[in-house]
Amino acid sequence: MEFSFAKEPGIVLLKHLTSMMPYGVDMYMYYAARDTAIYRADYKNSQITQFEITDDNELNQAFEIRKPKKNPYSWEISREVFSNFISAENKAIQFNINHEEDHSVLSMRFNSANDQNNDVVFISFKPELSFFGIEGGRISMNTENKTLIANMLYKSCVSVLNQSQQDLQHLNEFTKKTRTTIDSVKVYKDKLKQLREEHHRNIISIAQNLISGLSTKYHIDFVFTDECVEAIKNFSSNLPRLQKIVENAAEYAYNLNSYRHLRTVIIEEEYLEFDNSDLENRSEMHQKTPESVRPDKKERAAAMLDKIERAVKRVMANKERINGINVGKAFDPPISAAAITDYLKKHFDEINEIVNSDPSLYPESRAHFRPLQNVIPEKKSIKTA
Repeated sequence: MEFSFAKEPGIVLLKHLTSMMPYGVDMYMYYAARDTAIYRADYKNSQITQFEITDDNELNQAFEIRKPKKNPYSWEISREVFSNFISAENKAIQFNINHEEDHSVLSMRFNSANDQNNDVVFISFKPELSFFGIEGGRISMNTENKTLIANMLYKSCVSVLNQSQQDLQHLNEFTKKTRTTIDSVKVYKDKLKQLREEHHRNIISIAQNLISGLSTKYHIDFVFTDECVEAIKNFSSNLPRLQKIVENAAEYAYNLNSYRHLRTVIIEEEYLEFDNSDLENRSEMHQKTPESVRPDKKERAAAMLDKIERAVKRVMANKERINGINVGKAFDPPISAAAITDYLKKHFDEINEIVNSDPSLYPESRAHFRPLQNVIPEKKSIKTA
């Protein structure tokens, strides 16, 4: 979107005049652009064309034409003679009352907003045209009428140029204030980002210290997965709450792997029991890619059911008995049968919501795995033939 007043003053002026002139009137204009380049703009056959003047001879000619003069407007000779006048030595041609009708070119000059010279426009009227669409033939082209027309057009142009300059000034002031505001907001956002990143680092450091103490207590090494760290950094509740969540996750991970007597126990993201109030409520959280958003309880329950289904299928493929022990061993990494049962009981609501949404989900687990059947209502489980 471009505001009309934001265009070069010369084009603003020419467009204004085109709205006032009858069809068939030609106009020529010399003006300085904001970059101080000199342009010529022509209006002919209802079309405006403009080009920068780069030729030295044309620049000298334009310089002579744009020199400031006392009179803001005057009537010059007709177009044909005017062309010869431009190519000559640019000497002023005196007005001759005896050749009134030859002076059908109105020249008007305006103080340029971009240099010390004038922007000059020439309006060439055809003798057979009536001025401003007045019906009933041409009005008399006497001195009085020409003075009236020139004065009216000139004042109208001055008014438009002044208003255009004021509007442009207001736009520049608004733009400047807007940029200042945007810069201030950007600085604020950068500082907020720094504070948030510092908060994330502090939360992760506190969580790492907590599991370090738990490692000493249980005589094993607790380690967070990268996904677990990513989830913890968005924690925004109080520290006792964080301590409880981390301790529960570590205890859960320990119980899952206690029978294996491992020296290192991995704390998975799924073991963290966050509530909605525990996490930062920021709009950008919703703009993250699905891989970077911590799954909610239902999504984690679905992930667990997927693991159980895969494990049941492995047990079936090995032609082993489908029970908690064998299914737990088929996990990657293996977990205890008690851990599976405990998980299914703790997530009773989420699991039933998932399996009830689609009876075709997890067919082997629902048909053969007793711990899952124990938490699904009778009518929802799939029975073997």
